[in-house]
Amino acid sequence: MLDFVLHALHSSPEIAVFLAISLGVLIGRIRIGSFHLGSVAGALLMGLLIGQIGLEVPPILKSVFFVLFIYAVGFKSGPEFFGSLNRGTLKLVILSVVLCGTALGSILLMNAIFDFDAGFTAGLGAGALTDTAIMGTATSAISQLPLDEAAKAELNSHMAIAYAVTYLFGTIGLIVFVGSIAPKLLGVELRSSARELEIELGIADEGDAFTIPYTRIVVRAHQVAAQGAADGQLIADIEKLHEALSVERVVRDGQVLERDGSLVLQAGDIVGVYALREAVGPLSQWIGPEIDHPESLSFPTREADIVLTSAEFAGKTLHEAKAKLIGSERLGCFLKNITRQGFDLPLLPNTVLRRGDVIILTGRPSSVDAIAARVGRVRESNYKSDIAVHTMGMVVGSLLGILSTHIGMIPVELGVGGGVLVTALVIGWYNSRHPEVGALPPAAQWAFSEFGLTAFGAVIGLLAGPQAITAMQEHGLSLLLSGVVVTLLPPLVALYFGRYVLGLHPMILFGALAGAQTEAASMNKIIDESGSNTPVIGFTVCYAISNVLLAVWGPIIIFLTAG
Repeated sequence: MLDFVLHALHSSPEIAVFLAISLGVLIGRIRIGSFHLGSVAGALLMGLLIGQIGLEVPPILKSVFFVLFIYAVGFKSGPEFFGSLNRGTLKLVILSVVLCGTALGSILLMNAIFDFDAGFTAGLGAGALTDTAIMGTATSAISQLPLDEAAKAELNSHMAIAYAVTYLFGTIGLIVFVGSIAPKLLGVELRSSARELEIELGIADEGDAFTIPYTRIVVRAHQVAAQGAADGQLIADIEKLHEALSVERVVRDGQVLERDGSLVLQAGDIVGVYALREAVGPLSQWIGPEIDHPESLSFPTREADIVLTSAEFAGKTLHEAKAKLIGSERLGCFLKNITRQGFDLPLLPNTVLRRGDVIILTGRPSSVDAIAARVGRVRESNYKSDIAVHTMGMVVGSLLGILSTHIGMIPVELGVGGGVLVTALVIGWYNSRHPEVGALPPAAQWAFSEFGLTAFGAVIGLLAGPQAITAMQEHGLSLLLSGVVVTLLPPLVALYFGRYVLGLHPMILFGALAGAQTEAASMNKIIDESGSNTPVIGFTVCYAISNVLLAVWGPIIIFLTAG
């Protein structure tokens, strides 16, 4: 049986690739407390283990898988990357540049101290910063070095080993730093600091129904009381007095009367009300007793995910957006959530909207449609990927990466990874403004990114081969120590720079640190500890900028250390 399995792996290396992916993903799901290894690191480790039998895996596979991953990252980050290049987010952009610059400096410092080769150095950066894109772009750069194939294979093997050694602390270390050490260094109590920022962003304005945080939309049926406040009142007048509710249906003497703002309510009418939860308490006093009446509550509603593309609302706060939408089109329509790059934003009056944000509205179908037409486009759940555009984008990006120029005597080229990243950024940005071109649903983005990166890690591990154990024994300790420095020094420098030079609020700063090292788990730790989504404000901009900068560092590291 064992001989059959070994023969199958040797004769069909694609089996080894998928086996490493499957086992790696399963191992990556195992949790120890709140920590889990993750799919990529798990696949790479399984690749290293399976690769000990000496497999000949086609190296081109890692390039194909990496292109899928880096294209998805670029497409997703495009709207945020270009949208962040403005005065409003300048501080966050500067913070990302400072952290990424410090990261590059610390990587090169460790290279100088321990005399690592280019492969170890690139893997150190990728693992300690938990940014596999460094390894991908570095792989492209290694392929261009004037070395024989054996030497290139050794550098790639060393890169995988360094990544595996440093990744674990890279993940845990940043979570601990951002979630525990950084707040103590600044003397910040997370929950009180989050509440302070929420007040600054407008949570104190309890009358702002469009932007009240943590709301739930509810329906109620009430019978109009004789001589009560609603008896003899127009529906439109009641809604003007109580903005957090709308009357959607009236049942009078068994007859259903659909919504009409000019309808005068009468004693005995049963009204179906759509409202924010905080508005329903006084309804018994305003209208009359609550009753169970299915017919009055069977009015139509719609929920829609709206991608913000309109210049009228981009850059505006939620409070300003509400002011622009005053009128009949907003009545009966309520905000449920806003996400940015898949993360929930705090629903506060002074939260700033950006192109590409997904606004989730629920309420009267006509109101939802009217707002969607002004704000952007409805993201349909069943729309298909524009495969022609995306594959052509990969072609153009790959060709762009092959092109080279010279600065003095120094050859400069993006590499395939860099070229594809640039092209994907542009296509993602263009799609956010012209959704009819280049559709790529979030599920497809996730599949491209997750499968591409996990498969890339598996192939890198398989290619590392039997020499991995020897190299790990020789350099494991120095790599581990170097990884601690590269993981902690950049966010430490950026912490004090962001707080005392840029003057960022601690909660935004903590989210920005996690984003600048492209590590969502650290941000989630801050959100859990603070009970607030405000760190997302700092995370998304820095995440988009650092995804680009750290990917660029790969070829630079190879160029500076391969000589």
